[in-house]
Amino acid sequence: MTRLRARAHHLPRELRILDAFRFPIATREGCKDVLIGGCLILCLLLIGWILNLGNRLNVVSRFSADERPYFRGFSPWRYTFKRGCISFATISSYLAPAALFGLLAFWCRQSDIQLGHYLFAALSALAFALGVFTLPGCMTVYAVEGDPQVLRQPVVAFSRAWAHRKTYLFAWWIASLSILLSLLGLLAFGVGFAFTSVWAWDVVGYAFTVAMYSEKEGAAP
Repeated sequence: MTRLRARAHHLPRELRILDAFRFPIATREGCKDVLIGGCLILCLLLIGWILNLGNRLNVVSRFSADERPYFRGFSPWRYTFKRGCISFATISSYLAPAALFGLLAFWCRQSDIQLGHYLFAALSALAFALGVFTLPGCMTVYAVEGDPQVLRQPVVAFSRAWAHRKTYLFAWWIASLSILLSLLGLLAFGVGFAFTSVWAWDVVGYAFTVAMYSEKEGAAP
């Protein structure tokens, strides 16, 4: 298993829910990034989403190195978009097996091949679960250590996440809760979700960075 970079002394020793939730909005710069990110999604759709993916990597990189301010208004834009494209490609490749098995399951169903339908449907669900479980940790290591090689090693990425499973699973619990709360943005005529989802992604970045790189491997509510 690939060793993680030396743990950052400035990171919180424990991962806490309220700290994670406050992280994106604790500073004026963070609030500005949430507003910019939401506007980008509303105006540019997929391009805006890719820019948000890149900005999250930038924020995690600065947070892990304690390079303040962590939020810099998506600047530099070209670099942010480039990293977003890398993130988008990684997400697509990690979820591609699930999509492929899903298509095979659909084809088997249309062809009335029941055994194949159930087999590929189960494989699709398993591949999706493994991909989703592994991705946040994989992207966090890439953001912190800057080595794109880690993105091409899904088995190593899963092993790394499993080695930190106590805090990693707690980070996943925080991430899931933030994503669930972000759905409240739909109440604001649906438009608010663009902003609450950006907040949730930054919460996710904070949670997995602390989970994998803090000095103390442990979690507290």
